[in-house]
Amino acid sequence: MVASRTKVALVKSEDYWFGAAPVIALHDYINAVNASADVGEAQGSVRETYEQYGNLIGAGGLVDSNTQQNFLVEQGMSITSASLGQGNTRTTIQAACRALGTVDSIDLSGNTVIDSQLGTLTAAVVAPSAGLNPTTA
Repeated sequence: MVASRTKVALVKSEDYWFGAAPVIALHDYINAVNASADVGEAQGSVRETYEQYGNLIGAGGLVDSNTQQNFLVEQGMSITSASLGQGNTRTTIQAACRALGTVDSIDLSGNTVIDSQLGTLTAAVVAPSAGLNPTTA
């Protein structure tokens, strides 16, 4: 006899964070910045700006033709969000990054920073070949 049970109510268990709740910020450089990645260049300057305003947990790769990048930061005084992932502009960090002006011949004055659910490089997602996927024999 097969035993079965139905869970009638899903109860949220505890959340565990190392510090403040993280925020995923999608940074749109507007211009391609893949050739300007070192310290003192465009990407490095923006990353250092994030570090000044909050605890930078991680930075993703470039997406959308090398013009956008995700930053995972702890919520803090300057990087806060009442509705995470809802596309709200992070005005403090955006203004600080825009104030960088032109770095390494890349104009950062039009950068935008919004809450994000996570930008991904979908062009790199490909279906496995039939030889590697046993379900499509």
